[in-house]
Amino acid sequence: MAFIVFNIDSEERLHIERVTQSTADTIKVLLEDDLKKRIIFLAELSKLPPASSHLPSENWGTISKTLYDSQYGYQAIGWIDNSFHIRKIIPEEGNEIAIGFDLAQQPEALSAAKKAQKTQRVIITSPLQSIHGSEGLGIYSPVFTGIKNKKQLHGFIAGILLFDPYIKSVIPAALLKEHNFSLLIDGHLVYSNQNDPLTIENSWNKKASYKLQAHQWQINISPNNEFLYVVHYKVMGVIITLGIFIAILIVLAAYTYLIARNKSVEIKDGLNKVEHLLKNLPGMAYQSFDTQSWPMMRVSDGCETLTGYSREEFKNNRMLWQDVIHSDDYQGVKEAINTAIKNRSSFEVEYRIKTKNNGIKLVWEKGGAVDSIYNDDVVIEGFVYDITSIKKAEADLISSYAFSDAVVNAMIDAVITIDQYGLIKSFNRAAQTIFGYTDDEVLDKNISILMPAPFSDHHDQYLAQYLTSKQPHIIGIGRELVAKHKDGTTFPIHLSVSEIDNPENKMFVGLIRNITQQRALEDQAKLHTEQLAHTERVNALGEMAAGIAHEINQPLTAISLFSQTAKNFCESGKFDRLPALFEKLSLHSLRASAVIARMQKMTKKGNRTKEVVDCDLMITEACKLAESEARLHKIAINIITSKQSLNVYVDRVQIQQVVLNLLRNGMEAMQSIENDRAIEVKIQLNMDNYVEISVTDTGAGLPEKMRDTLFKPFSSTKQNGTGIGLSISKSIVEEHGGHIHFHDNTPTGAVFMFTLPIHDRGTVYDK
Repeated sequence: MAFIVFNIDSEERLHIERVTQSTADTIKVLLEDDLKKRIIFLAELSKLPPASSHLPSENWGTISKTLYDSQYGYQAIGWIDNSFHIRKIIPEEGNEIAIGFDLAQQPEALSAAKKAQKTQRVIITSPLQSIHGSEGLGIYSPVFTGIKNKKQLHGFIAGILLFDPYIKSVIPAALLKEHNFSLLIDGHLVYSNQNDPLTIENSWNKKASYKLQAHQWQINISPNNEFLYVVHYKVMGVIITLGIFIAILIVLAAYTYLIARNKSVEIKDGLNKVEHLLKNLPGMAYQSFDTQSWPMMRVSDGCETLTGYSREEFKNNRMLWQDVIHSDDYQGVKEAINTAIKNRSSFEVEYRIKTKNNGIKLVWEKGGAVDSIYNDDVVIEGFVYDITSIKKAEADLISSYAFSDAVVNAMIDAVITIDQYGLIKSFNRAAQTIFGYTDDEVLDKNISILMPAPFSDHHDQYLAQYLTSKQPHIIGIGRELVAKHKDGTTFPIHLSVSEIDNPENKMFVGLIRNITQQRALEDQAKLHTEQLAHTERVNALGEMAAGIAHEINQPLTAISLFSQTAKNFCESGKFDRLPALFEKLSLHSLRASAVIARMQKMTKKGNRTKEVVDCDLMITEACKLAESEARLHKIAINIITSKQSLNVYVDRVQIQQVVLNLLRNGMEAMQSIENDRAIEVKIQLNMDNYVEISVTDTGAGLPEKMRDTLFKPFSSTKQNGTGIGLSISKSIVEEHGGHIHFHDNTPTGAVFMFTLPIHDRGTVYDK
């Protein structure tokens, strides 16, 4: 007994120490988590559109009131501008004297604000005296404007915490009811719930500390006398109760020994019944007599949840299981149980029951017949489980599958699903129409049967690489590809693939659209556009020629007449009249020159619209404009973009026209080439720090006689060419501050390249 008392006393001391240390740790977590949340909240708030002094008062009120109301404990929320003066504060009542306060008057506050500005993060001050005279601390969150590398301080969102109200708002009063508590920051006492903080120091004193932004926070906790008295009183009660319990235990042991022999048979039977009930859990476990009404001998608590009737109602036979079974299902349940009893086997049966509130539930029952050890009667044991929600889910799932199949089969696009091995698992009606296969012909076949070579040879490799690296090449990205019909013919398609997230077996869904007709319409429209453009160019040249002839005909005719007259005057010796004729000849010559100058001015654009554009994007757009024409000629356009962002200051339309002209020249040069029908467009930064765009073809190359005059007007290697395309391109490039030139490609073809000045941020190039 003395040993037990000693152990209880030791446990008492351990209990006091555990509770005291737990309280200290809890206060530490509460304070640390609260301050971190305030820091995070202020940091996120400072990322909102600047809450400056120019912000309307109602918007500032909304922002500051949200912060003030959502996080209790703030004495005030204020806006400090970039001159370190407090300009706005909430609540205003009681804080009027803070408006206009200069942080320079409080060095600790000014130092923390400047540190927040420098580090661009939320800073908590060291303990300081507030303008109200109470001790507290400030939290400053800087607000910046401008882009990343040119941020400017706009001000601070500041929160003021006074230790006394702050501690009371964060730490529940019940937590400190039985303990003495003091808080020190960097060794300085800032809060205590005792008038004399020295009384906290005793043998039970426990500490917890943490570091926050270079400030050491220390929590000192010790139990008060009231708590020690209560614990000691409880321990004494436990000792007295333990003595009484031991005495009672001795009496019960003697009594149990006396009746154990008489109750052994009953205990064994009870243990056997409990064992059967436990085996049949969960659900409503039961034991019933083998009669038509099935009165219950025992039933588990689950009966009330299942049927609404209590255990007492079943055990007292006020409710019989026969009355719970739906009348239409009773006969089937009876036959299943009778068969099981006859064959000494278990039974499983599904049927409906009626609940106490007249509801209907579908249940599943599993049980069997056992012999009672009291007599030769048969007892039925089992359990009943509610499967209403399971059956409903099965029905909904079947309905959902049917609906999904109907939707998929109603689509005009092919929908195909494959597994992670590339085997086809579904093939809708549109897919059967597009590819010519029936679903029986393709199910569990590799998807590569729908692909022409070389795609079919590498598909399984691509799929395996994706499953290993998770780097998508086509998944989630729509692409135009070529597919193969059952008869072996190929046709263009648009394919988009999505992945079904299934951790056990990856599945992929492909949506395929036959774009043969779309391609034909695009090619036809492109050809028609080219024909119209050609006609328009011819008409424009005709009109220009007619205009020039009409405008210049009159001064040329006049010059001819005056020249003839001057000749006649010379022959007749009338030299005194020649100066007047020469003057008129000069005037008409100047008039003809003015007509030509005006026509030249008409061919030049005025002020062009220039803009800063991404060179890769601009050139890619131009290449897409030429794709339809390239497909007509069965030529591929390969684009190699730069590895860095290259911005240029250009007239986008003019530069794209230069690229289109070079692409068309390359396509026409490759008409007689059978293999390697591809044009490469490459964008890179050259050694002179200029953006260089090159267009490389594998055509017949340039004849030697044309190399010196290639960029001059009306010089062309094409049979029907106007000879002004490269001349205009040269003018456009040089007007943008660049150069255009060419050289031979190896082994055949030509490389045309032009340069453009790279655009530096803040500097606009404009010749």
